[in-house]
Amino acid sequence: MRQIDDPDVLKVLTSRFRWKLFSLLFRIGPVTVSELARRMDADPGQVSYHLRQLQKHDLIEDVPELARDSRERWVRSAMGGLAVVKDFEAPQDRAVVRAWTSQWVIDQFERLRDFERTHMTLPEDWQNAGFGSSRHLRLTKDELAELGDQLNAVLQPWRELTNSRVESSEAPPDTRPIFLFYHAFPEEP
Repeated sequence: MRQIDDPDVLKVLTSRFRWKLFSLLFRIGPVTVSELARRMDADPGQVSYHLRQLQKHDLIEDVPELARDSRERWVRSAMGGLAVVKDFEAPQDRAVVRAWTSQWVIDQFERLRDFERTHMTLPEDWQNAGFGSSRHLRLTKDELAELGDQLNAVLQPWRELTNSRVESSEAPPDTRPIFLFYHAFPEEP
């Protein structure tokens, strides 16, 4: 997991197109630029431009060993995830964090909405495999922090399994990318 503490890195991800591109690339692994363009329903030149912006900040990397010829460009995410430092002091840096956070939240809920709209098109054994939940708790700020640590500890072995499968390119044939997100935050009564 890469700790992002440079607002310029976040700034490049405030573009809606770039965030969707980065998110897609993160999910599907090494892929050609032409396949990314097809999936984004965009011009390959436009996709290449935005990939260069992501690459300037080491968010993606080229994978030349996968290319079949000099015209084919393969790219992949350069990290296993990202965590954002949100305690910037400068107002313009805090504004960048807010803009990035906004894109991140929009992406999460769009992906959930897309799943709900299309899950019946999945193979039957996957149609009801997803889950969701919400709970109302009463916690102190320290207890909320502890809950976050516990949830991250539960997910850690699953992250390691995913990373080993991505690095080795050896996953069971019925493996699918899984999107998991959760939020826990204080509300006014």
